Amino acid sequence: MTAMLEVRGLTRRFGGLVAVNDLTFEVNEGEMIGLIGPNGSGKTTTFSMLSGALRPSSGTIAFNGERIEGLKANKVCRKGLARTFQVVQPFPDITATENVMIGAFVNTGGGRQAEAKAREELERVGLTPKADTLAKELTLLQLKRLEIAKALATEPKLLLLDEVAAGLTSTEVDVMLKLVRQLNTEGITCIIVEHVMRFVMNLSHRCIVIDFGSQIAEGTPEEVLNNPAVHAAYLGEEASIA
Repeated sequence: MTAMLEVRGLTRRFGGLVAVNDLTFEVNEGEMIGLIGPNGSGKTTTFSMLSGALRPSSGTIAFNGERIEGLKANKVCRKGLARTFQVVQPFPDITATENVMIGAFVNTGGGRQAEAKAREELERVGLTPKADTLAKELTLLQLKRLEIAKALATEPKLLLLDEVAAGLTSTEVDVMLKLVRQLNTEGITCIIVEHVMRFVMNLSHRCIVIDFGSQIAEGTPEEVLNNPAVHAAYLGEEASIA
């Protein structure tokens, strides 16, 4: 079976700096993949290349059998690959519904259709009570949910989640974990970049670990946590699947 996403030799240079170096991996439909590594290891740069925000220096990206490296972000999004951002990026002075409508316009032509889609996705992420609230009045957890709803409104088949648990309390992490797991059961394939190990390890079927832009390990959460190279990369940082 052909993988949903096939990445081969993906490399990105910024002058003399190699941010991502010869990265190769596959993601199958329905999988939850954790992409982990220390700060500065190239995770967000990888997401930016997958989503079309950055053009790779070399390498290929195939999504559902079609080469997409070098396509602009809006075209990648229309093909069914969407992302969230590590730092939430709402339009603060419009409502939650209006924020999500912007994502919905990717595939809907009219305002009524976009609003209906936006309200559907707000319900999906548990934000219906805040549908008519200005984004600047939302809590961090609510803004994280809004970020996901904006991405869901584009109708993705593959969703790139960039640190959706960052900054949340332990209880809020559990809420977010339940939401992302539910999205996966609904048929959305996910790649998760996250430093909250409890979050990513409980969700991921497989983990890919990168350091200094290069892949150093791949396997189940248990396998990567017991890998000496992973421990060395994290310099003793706590990693738990509890």
